[in-house]
Amino acid sequence: MLEHSHEAGSGSRDLREMGAVVGPGQQLSGQRNRPNPLARALRSLRGLRFSSLLRPVGPLPLIVVIGLCLPAAISVVTSLTLDIDHTEAADHPKLAQGALENSTNWAGYVASRGRFTSVTATWTVPAVHGGTQPTEVVAIWVGIDGRGTRNLEQIGTLSAMLGGSPSYEVWYEVVPQPPVYIRLPLEPGDSITASVTTGGDGKFTLFIRNNTTGVDYSTLQPSPGAELVTAEVVAEAPESVSGPVPLPDFGTLRFTHARVNGQPIGTYRWDRLSMSSNGTAQATTSPLAHDAGSFSVTWKHE
Repeated sequence: MLEHSHEAGSGSRDLREMGAVVGPGQQLSGQRNRPNPLARALRSLRGLRFSSLLRPVGPLPLIVVIGLCLPAAISVVTSLTLDIDHTEAADHPKLAQGALENSTNWAGYVASRGRFTSVTATWTVPAVHGGTQPTEVVAIWVGIDGRGTRNLEQIGTLSAMLGGSPSYEVWYEVVPQPPVYIRLPLEPGDSITASVTTGGDGKFTLFIRNNTTGVDYSTLQPSPGAELVTAEVVAEAPESVSGPVPLPDFGTLRFTHARVNGQPIGTYRWDRLSMSSNGTAQATTSPLAHDAGSFSVTWKHE
């Protein structure tokens, strides 16, 4: 995968007008079409791009070793340092090693050093509030590949402020194909579970369920060049021709049940990514919880 310093547009695809395209996949549950009162404002996103790229910025990653089952004599010191309660260590998965990094467009966790055939997570659609920019967007998704490769299979939700009005959408993308927007009922506060799975045969099942409404959607998509080398649970600032778009104020977004290959994401080698631009923190990512599969991303700046 090309680095973020490449010429604008490489490795990512133009977004279509949100809500205007229905994905080719099968609709599993009866869903209703809903009018899009923001169609005029949504046209402002025509030049927006999702980025399948990730470029760490700032100092070299700091390796953080956590979740070690240390003797009781030093467990208190380790707990204070790494925010791990070793009195309950036997009840929680053992965390792998991890690196802390800054990114220009991603905040969340990336698992690596494995062959990844599934990723899933649950989150609540955040309500967004307007800032100083006419277009502000946060995309929340799970995916396979996307870091260090030219492929990415991803599905999730989008919360945006467009011309002063909020918009909430469901979408998926299989790079190098353009993203597809799905007419799935979605409101802030809805609980969402999304997953990407493959049998390693170059075909991917992209699934998303609105746990609040009971409506779900699934599509089978080819991605023959997939390398299956990373798995992501991420909040992203999509990219325009001039760089990542501003982030709307989404408060604190909590991911739960983040799992890869059926195991908590933190049991694999992981990178914990916070988003920053020109030295300004835009979104910060918390340490993993004791279950190794829950964490939060908190908005800081547009």
